[in-house]
Amino acid sequence: MIVIINIADLQKIREKNLGKKIIFCSGVFDLTHAGHALFFEDCKKLGDVLVVLTGNDESIKKYKGETRPIVNEHMRLKMIDSLKPVDYALVSLAEYEKDDDPFAFIKVVIEKLRPDIYVVNNDAFDLAERANLSKKYGTELRVLKRWCPIEFENISTTAIIKKLQNS
Repeated sequence: MIVIINIADLQKIREKNLGKKIIFCSGVFDLTHAGHALFFEDCKKLGDVLVVLTGNDESIKKYKGETRPIVNEHMRLKMIDSLKPVDYALVSLAEYEKDDDPFAFIKVVIEKLRPDIYVVNNDAFDLAERANLSKKYGTELRVLKRWCPIEFENISTTAIIKKLQNS
């Protein structure tokens, strides 16, 4: 059963899943597409329980620009929640994002959830800071290479947006 959660649930998830390997990943996941599904499937292969965090609208605008996100945080959260590999999904909270630290809420999640593995794609920004964060909390950082079957084309949210702009 997939569940949309809040910050208060994170420690309970760890307690409920003692002896299980918890995987955590985060991202924008705007215009959810097959590439996101592949990423979640790859994450889930690494453990038993997959917890996915998506950024809130305000933070995404700040880091991706005024035209993003295309899909608001409530719709993105629902789409993530509906994908089979995802066990728990949550959206970041703006009040935790202070001092222009893009990792502020991720730190809170890792501290409360204590995942076994934190997964990012190889093109994620600031991999060094993510490695430091993982090390600080005793979480393994796993960096996955983006991939997709040839019949999927080279899918990305940016590519979808460009395709729509050109049509």
